[in-house]
Amino acid sequence: MKNPIVARLTNIVFILFFLSINNVSYAQEDTSQWQKPTPIFKQDFDWVKLTSDEWLKGDIVSMYDEKLEFDSDELDMQTIDWEDVAELRSKEWQSIRMFDGTIAEGYLVLKDGQLSLVKNGVTTHYEISNLLSIASSGKNEIDLWDGYVNLGINLRQGNTVQVDYTFSAGMQRRSSSSRFKADYTTDYSRYEDQETEQTKVTADSERLTSSYDWFFNPKIYFRVADFEYIADEFLNLDYRVHYGIALGYHIVDSSRTTWDVNAGPSYQKSKFIDVQADASDSEDSFGLTLGTDFTFELSNDIDFDASYNIQMVDKASGGNIHHFQTGLEIDLANDFDLDLTFYADRTNNPKADSEGVIPKKNDYRLVVSFGYDF
Repeated sequence: MKNPIVARLTNIVFILFFLSINNVSYAQEDTSQWQKPTPIFKQDFDWVKLTSDEWLKGDIVSMYDEKLEFDSDELDMQTIDWEDVAELRSKEWQSIRMFDGTIAEGYLVLKDGQLSLVKNGVTTHYEISNLLSIASSGKNEIDLWDGYVNLGINLRQGNTVQVDYTFSAGMQRRSSSSRFKADYTTDYSRYEDQETEQTKVTADSERLTSSYDWFFNPKIYFRVADFEYIADEFLNLDYRVHYGIALGYHIVDSSRTTWDVNAGPSYQKSKFIDVQADASDSEDSFGLTLGTDFTFELSNDIDFDASYNIQMVDKASGGNIHHFQTGLEIDLANDFDLDLTFYADRTNNPKADSEGVIPKKNDYRLVVSFGYDF
């Protein structure tokens, strides 16, 4: 007769063995059915899902040249390669432009490689490979605009009484097919002579530039209007107005680097403050304008940019007129930043005043300012 204790232990071993097999099978079946949770899409935000399975909530700014600009609620402005976008959902109407010229708008959904617009309850599907750009719909006009304000100031008291300030502001409107930009900068400096108590102004200038670009190709854009206004007391300029058109080309346009060039004909009119008796106080000239803009993202918080343009007009109007600007923009907190900007201007043939004094050809400035982006 078998030992009853051994028999019972054998039964217990078999029972545990079969239970373990069933548990493993159940666990494997349960794991195979488990799916990643989908976030709750609050209508207060746009949502983007990356190919790394990360979700960001915030606002869609624009998509052009295979780059999505997304203002994250937590991480601020992000530039994302279009190939890294797995899913995109908008809270408001978006406007899309296709390579064939089609422009449409509605609530945007990108999922599983399919692009859809929902408008008045009707869903329309589009070929994602034919997508040129995305921007906020004109229905939400405020979403098309962004801008900035910068102020740099230097105040001195005591042995030297001096005031220096540089103020700049700008705005941009970006749609699915066009871009409007306007920038304004003014520079002023004065000091007080401690012996005579007389105040002397050493810098007084302002510059306003604006342009309107129409995109009809991922690489090529047409600058429909290019405008510049300059007034500079120490350059003997009451004002100088420049009008032009240009054709632009994107040399490089990646997630971290952009480089554009443009060229086109222009017209310039100048009025001078003080001239010699036998000289005209105004000049006008047709010419050629060449320009380039370069930006590079050094890190998530630091951007480098540089721009240069040259206006080639006749000698009486100034000859070759150069403007160069470069610097760093450092994100501080929220929408505030620190800007370090270097300006260099050169006029090959400045106008002499009534006493025959010719302004210097070159002007340089280094400005440290605090800014706010909106």
